Amino acid sequence: MQEAPVETAKYAQGELTELRYAPMVIINWSPAALGLVRALAKVAPTSPNEGPPVVCVGTDSQADVDAALQGSSARSLLRYVEAPSLAEGIEPLARVLAREVEIAAARSVIVLPDDKAEEPDAASRLTCTAVTRACAPNPVPNILVEVEDPEAAYEFAGLHVATVFYPGYLRAALLAHACVDLGVFQFVYGLLRGRYRVRLRPVPPELRSGTFFEVACSLELDDDGRPVTPIGLQLPAPERPGPDGETTLLINPGPRYPVREAVGLLVLVES
Repeated sequence: MQEAPVETAKYAQGELTELRYAPMVIINWSPAALGLVRALAKVAPTSPNEGPPVVCVGTDSQADVDAALQGSSARSLLRYVEAPSLAEGIEPLARVLAREVEIAAARSVIVLPDDKAEEPDAASRLTCTAVTRACAPNPVPNILVEVEDPEAAYEFAGLHVATVFYPGYLRAALLAHACVDLGVFQFVYGLLRGRYRVRLRPVPPELRSGTFFEVACSLELDDDGRPVTPIGLQLPAPERPGPDGETTLLINPGPRYPVREAVGLLVLVES
């Protein structure tokens, strides 16, 4: 009578072990998001008997992806699957996800906005529907969706989506925490790399009396309305001498660092 619970526990442990080494799937991926693959691979446990830790699904041709990844050290971290466009309907995408990706066995699923779609959030909802159909009758893995419009978050209710996030809300909080932990900063930078570029911009006069933490939490958009993320300061040489004797850049200055003497801000902006 005592063997049944033991066998059940062994079975559950086996399922947990299998899930632990299951790949993570990124949908609507392109080589521009290679930084996200690197970041996920760093936290994904690997097994010598399993394939790459990340499966990337996108509409780019296999030949174009192979050319973009030629010589890249991240090539071994991913398996790319070319998928049909949603313009062909949900069912063709669901078949690829079920047969070629085996998405029902995924550890988790990330749905990125489709840059080629006129309404990316609407396309993401259709993608989540395709994921659900591809998994049936098995349970749907945890799905994380990045939305372009924060007001679209409620529209994913009932689509088995575990998390909906809008990067603008997370940016200041992540970078403020990254000021304390360099490892977090490296992760965030890897996540954003490829989609953003590093630029210098003036310190807003109204924030000049504050700290770097206050700047990171307050500054969300540049003059053109694009999201910005403060990651450091440009300082005059007398305070932080640089090799050229003029100014130097201080990355991750810490949350309490005052910005009143800064010549400019080092920020990430959309490319």
